[in-house]
Amino acid sequence: MYGPGTRFEKAMFYTRGPKEKQLLVNLASTTDKVVHARKRRIISYAMSESAIRSYEPVILDKIRLFCKQLPDANTFGGEYKNMSRWFSYLTYDIMGTLTFSQSYDMLTKDDHHFIQPLIDAYQHSQVILGTYPKIEHWGLAPLLFLKIMSDNKRFRSYVDKQVSYRIKQEKSGNGPADIFKLLLNHKDKETGESMGFKELSDEAVVLIIAASDTTGTALSGLYFYLARYPECYNKLKQEIRTTFSSVDDILGGKKLLECKYMRACVDEALRMSPGVPGYLTREAPEGGTIDGYYMPPAAQVGVPTWTVHRDPDVYPDPQIFKPERWMVDSEEQIQKLRSCWYPFSTGTRGCIGKNMAYHSIYLTVARLAYSFEIKSRDPLPLEFHVKDHFAAGEKNGPFLKFIPVSTS
Repeated sequence: MYGPGTRFEKAMFYTRGPKEKQLLVNLASTTDKVVHARKRRIISYAMSESAIRSYEPVILDKIRLFCKQLPDANTFGGEYKNMSRWFSYLTYDIMGTLTFSQSYDMLTKDDHHFIQPLIDAYQHSQVILGTYPKIEHWGLAPLLFLKIMSDNKRFRSYVDKQVSYRIKQEKSGNGPADIFKLLLNHKDKETGESMGFKELSDEAVVLIIAASDTTGTALSGLYFYLARYPECYNKLKQEIRTTFSSVDDILGGKKLLECKYMRACVDEALRMSPGVPGYLTREAPEGGTIDGYYMPPAAQVGVPTWTVHRDPDVYPDPQIFKPERWMVDSEEQIQKLRSCWYPFSTGTRGCIGKNMAYHSIYLTVARLAYSFEIKSRDPLPLEFHVKDHFAAGEKNGPFLKFIPVSTS
C-alpha cells in the first residue's frame, strides 16, 4: 500500500474534495506525482548529507542552551520539566534558525510558546476535514469545531507572517542562506515562474511541522521510556560516557553512529511513539486487493502506524520498551523488524527529513545522557499517550528533573 511501485495513491483525505480543487498543496499533501517529485527535488538539496553537516553548529548551539536550561529550577515549569513542551521548544528553535533564519528563543522566552497548541489544532483540523470533507464544503466547520478552526486560522496567519518576512528580506538583497531560500529561488523549468505566496506558505506549513513537531514527539517518547525503564537509561549512559571523553567530544559522525545501544533506543522509541500514529490514507485502485481482500475502486484505506508497530508476531511483548530487540546479529530478523516499522513512512512518499531528524535526535540524546541523571516526578503508566491528530497530538510529560553529573 505504501511501498515502491504501489498502485495505491494519496487519497481524498489530503485534498478534502475533488483532487483538482485541492486546498493545501505542499510536499506532504500533494496527490500529484509530478508536483510531488518537483517539490521533493527542491527540498532534497537542503536534506543532503553535506547540508546536514553544515547545520551542525546551529543544532549544537541550541542543544547546549537546552542542556543549560534544563536543570535550572527557575526556568519554565520549575524543577520538573514537562518534556513534551521542552523538546518542542528545542526542535522549534532549531527549525526556526535553519528554515527561516529567525531565532524564536523558545528555550529562554515565552513569546512564541503559543505556537505549539496552534500546530496541534491545525493538524487536528486536517484529520477532521480530511475524514469528513463535507463539513467544510457545507460551511459547518466553524460551527462544529469553533476553537479548533479558530486556532487553525491563527496558525495559518502566523505562517503567512513568517513567509512575508522572508520574502521581504529576499527582495531587500539581505536574504540569508537558509532552507526557505531554496523555495524562494526556485523557478519552474517549463514556465520560468517562481512559487507564488500561497504555494510558499503551504510549503512553510510542512517545514514547520515536520522539522519540529514530529522530532519533538520522538524525543518526548524516548525520555518517557528511559525514565520508566531506568536500567535502559543506565546502559545508555554507560555507552555514551565510555565512548566520549567529554560532552564537547560528542559530534555528528562515525563515533556517534557506532553507539549501537543509543541507536536501538531511538528506533524502539520511534516504534512505540511514532510522530504520525494514525494511518496515512491511500485510495484503492481498480482491482485493488489488500491481504487477499478486494477493495472497491477509490475506497479510502490505510494502516495505523501505532497499530502495525505493535504486531506481536513481529515485536514480541510489543508494549514493552526493549531496545535489545534491535541489537540482533541475524539480518533476517532485522529485516523482519524493519518490515513493519515505518515511523517515516516509506517509498517515494517517505519523510525527506529522516536523516536530519536522526542527526538532531542522536546529538540531543547523547549529550543529555553524558551530562545528566533523570528523575520522574510521577509514577509512569505503561505507555506514552498521545492523540491521533494526524501527527501525535495533546502530548504531555513526562515531567522530569535533570540532575547534572560529575564526569571528572
